[in-house]
Amino acid sequence: MLSKCRSSSIPTVHFKRQLSFPPILSSAQTSQNAQKNDSSLPLSRLRAKIPISEATHFSDPHSAHSFCSNALKVSAKMGFLPQGKQLHAHVIELGLYNVLSLQNQILNVYVRCKEFHDAQRLFDDMRVRNVVSWNTVICGVVDFSSNNRSNLYLGISYFRRMLLEMVWPDDITFNGLFRACIELDDVVIGKELHCFIVKVGFDLNSFVGSALVKLYATCGFVEDARRAFDGILSRDLVLWNVMVSCYVSNCLAKEAFGVFNLMQLKGVKGDEFTFSSLLSLCGTLESCNLGKQIHGLIVRNSFDLDVQVASALVDMYANSQSINDACKGFDGMNIRNVVSWNTMIVAYRQHGDGKEAMKLLKKMLEAGFHPDELTLASILSSCGNLSATSEIMQAHACTIKLGLQVFLSISNSLINAYSKCGSILGAYQCFSSVLEPDLVTWTSVVCAYAFHGLTKEATDLFEKMLSYGIRPDPIIFLGVLSACNHGGLVKKGLHYFNLMTSYYQIVPDSEHYACLIDLLGRFGLLDEAFDVLTSMPMEPGSNSLGAFIGACKVHKNLRLAKWAAEKLFALEPNNPVNYTLMSNLYASERLWHDVARVRKMMRNRCDSKVPGYSWIQISSNVHTFVSSDKSHPQALQASMYGGRNTSSTGSRSVPYSPASVYSDTSTSRSSTSSSRSSVASAARSVAGVFVSCFTPPVDTRSSTKSFADSDEFKPVDAIRASSERKRGSNRGVYASANNSTHEREPGSIKFNIEEIIKATRNFSPSFKIGQGGFGTVFRGRLEDGTLVAVKRAKKSVYDKHLGVEFQSEIRTLAQVEHLNLVKFYGYLEHGDERIVVVEYVPNGTLREHLDCIHGNILDLAARLDIAIDVAHAITYLHMYTDHPIIHRDIKSSNILLTENLRAKVADFGFARLAADSDSGVTHVSTQVKGTAGYLDPEYLRTYQLTEKSDVYSFGVLLVELVTGRRPIEPKRELKERITAKWAMKKFTDGEAITTLDPRLECDAANNLAIEKILELALQCLAPRRQNRPSMRRCAEILWSIRKDYREVSAD
Repeated sequence: MLSKCRSSSIPTVHFKRQLSFPPILSSAQTSQNAQKNDSSLPLSRLRAKIPISEATHFSDPHSAHSFCSNALKVSAKMGFLPQGKQLHAHVIELGLYNVLSLQNQILNVYVRCKEFHDAQRLFDDMRVRNVVSWNTVICGVVDFSSNNRSNLYLGISYFRRMLLEMVWPDDITFNGLFRACIELDDVVIGKELHCFIVKVGFDLNSFVGSALVKLYATCGFVEDARRAFDGILSRDLVLWNVMVSCYVSNCLAKEAFGVFNLMQLKGVKGDEFTFSSLLSLCGTLESCNLGKQIHGLIVRNSFDLDVQVASALVDMYANSQSINDACKGFDGMNIRNVVSWNTMIVAYRQHGDGKEAMKLLKKMLEAGFHPDELTLASILSSCGNLSATSEIMQAHACTIKLGLQVFLSISNSLINAYSKCGSILGAYQCFSSVLEPDLVTWTSVVCAYAFHGLTKEATDLFEKMLSYGIRPDPIIFLGVLSACNHGGLVKKGLHYFNLMTSYYQIVPDSEHYACLIDLLGRFGLLDEAFDVLTSMPMEPGSNSLGAFIGACKVHKNLRLAKWAAEKLFALEPNNPVNYTLMSNLYASERLWHDVARVRKMMRNRCDSKVPGYSWIQISSNVHTFVSSDKSHPQALQASMYGGRNTSSTGSRSVPYSPASVYSDTSTSRSSTSSSRSSVASAARSVAGVFVSCFTPPVDTRSSTKSFADSDEFKPVDAIRASSERKRGSNRGVYASANNSTHEREPGSIKFNIEEIIKATRNFSPSFKIGQGGFGTVFRGRLEDGTLVAVKRAKKSVYDKHLGVEFQSEIRTLAQVEHLNLVKFYGYLEHGDERIVVVEYVPNGTLREHLDCIHGNILDLAARLDIAIDVAHAITYLHMYTDHPIIHRDIKSSNILLTENLRAKVADFGFARLAADSDSGVTHVSTQVKGTAGYLDPEYLRTYQLTEKSDVYSFGVLLVELVTGRRPIEPKRELKERITAKWAMKKFTDGEAITTLDPRLECDAANNLAIEKILELALQCLAPRRQNRPSMRRCAEILWSIRKDYREVSAD
């Protein structure tokens, strides 16, 4: 740091103290002086610049040896590879290369700088090797190759060579080998080493023994770890801590405290690691009393001032459900670090107190600490649970400001948080920004769509993940099964369940079976659901039985519901939710005697019922309420000003239904008036009154919506109450963790002319973003803030042909939705105005990027990704819509690119429904439509349209991506004017590389990819449609090309 500040005198003094030969400068100082003059100066020229006397100019071999030795130590310690190489050359120049100690230090430089290839060459060239030489390479690959399994096994192979050369290992050797086994999680080799030590009679000391015990503990061999521990006579504190940690990691409390007591009897005092491990165990066991005893011992030994121990105390109290003690522990800390703040923030998150977590984050920033990825991931989780949208956006901005958005844990937390707040668009945007999503990221976004009931999007993303070659796990299968459940896709749900069990060999747990039972039950297949329930390989759990009872309630099968209820009550007799489920079922059938019986059972068996709660966000504050809540500071004021109005509004007009309301069986089991009174009483909640009193009027176009609000999944009475609430007030009262605020979602909305004029500011020229055959495209902003693209048809030529194109486009867009297709928001048909409103994609068209209008050159990897996106979109149109759709106008100017260069296919004006293959029809006879250069020649000749016409256009697009040229280049030579024809000729002549866009780099990866892409283009451009591949096959080939491209690029 001082060197970078150009202060040469201070580091000179520092390194003079480090080196034993004062007149000579170290490599660090040499490097600093070189930066001021010529950073490429070799050591010999640098030494000539250093003002030292000739008497000390390495005339003495001892001085030269001392300088090189100390300089090599500094280079190895600081990781100065260039200086180390210069010193290596200098040692050779001085004739000291055969000095074994210097050879070992040079070897250490290469190993510590992770130059393993050079280290191996140097090691193999050494004529004499002692135990230090072998330890350098063995311990070096272990310490600096923790993520490289081949290098770790290389270290073990060096040990075998060491024995063959009759060099006896020491404790450093064995310690390094045991640590390698820990990294490899290979207990077999570890046991072989242990056996070797015993056979040769090596004295197993604490240094080696601690690594051996840790190996057994890490691999779960607790008894072997204890036997090894007992076999070591001389034990130091590190070994005691490892043994305690072994029992703690395996949750063996009695044994852990037994070792701790033995440790005390032996006179060994614990340190911060000992007490941190024991506190971690207390937190895992949720044993606050035991933790307090350890706390007392910590205070007596004065370890409470240590920041690590204090953080462990806070964590222990938080895990033991004692948040007040955790706060006291945190407030009592004299010294805090980021870990301390994180521990307290995580504690608040675990207890669902998002408001306090946010307050603590602000205090943390005020104290001058910078949050890390764990801090913000915890904050995002807290805000998501609280549905605090503004706080999530603030935390999101903070992650970008701190540069933490690159962490997958942050991206995954953002997806979950936005999803819980109802912003599925925000969740998807966060997902799209991840360059290389892992399984957790895919799981987060699939479960987000499933959570919102967006079945199609969830299943599409799941299929896309599978096409990436990512192996799913049980959690994402649970998410996609839940999506199928919400959408009623029985066949698809069964397909995914069979895929999980048969293809991926994943054993389903009770939650998967619960999803399957609920899916079958919702669809009315109660007998099949019953068969699944009774044939499960495990005993049915409460979730499976509850799902079955819910299905029986929907389809009014009281007999099967009673059978499941008996099992459910026996399984969880103290859970009030189970009794509520059956009570609601009996109430829906007006069986009041059974309602009374079940409620009596609930009162006798259950201590309490977990209350539901509601919350509302006003400005930046989130207000939380439970039923009949009077604890809020403004509750009294709300009741005074709002109580009179609440009873006379809304609730009286909501019709009564017994589906979800208990009757007052103590007075009148069937009294309608009593039941109405109960409903009215519930409606007069503090939350509702609070909304009426303390929120300003809002625009009536704004509305709150959530997955829980969806009428598709509600009983009739809930639908009525929901619609009444929407008519009465549009202020946002959130009830349960699922409710949240949505932005405008895509859909077939018929706009009025006032909305369009307002959105585009009366078609302002400054809002114009494009011009096409259909007309002009404007950027617009809807009233809810959604950015859209507004396509306005040409009025002068409307009557001739654009009416058909307009109807075709809105008809097609209304029935399709895919990640790589522009989203359709609505349309306007008013007088002579014909307007289509679609998603606004801000980054321009593919053609613009190929022409470098935006200034950046698309590399081949980005172009390959774009081709894959387009292939996915067209495959979807051809295979996965209700009726196959032919786009007819695939071209680079109709492909829009997002900011992350993800492609979205647009412009469906020429789209047509494909022929019905079930009826034996092979094509559609129609007037030729499309763009010159992209048109299928067979379609031009026969007027017969098939999906293979899109394949031909896609082949032209592939050629565009490779060459960067337009399909028709009229200014070029005659043989090059038709780009596809020219490129295919070059490819068949073996000159594919000459077609590469000259702005792209000509390397091995690009050469390989070009050959394969043009080979695919040649198939797509086949003269006869029967010889062209399907779009799905094109996508599969492109995936294979991208995989090979990435492997070659990495090499």
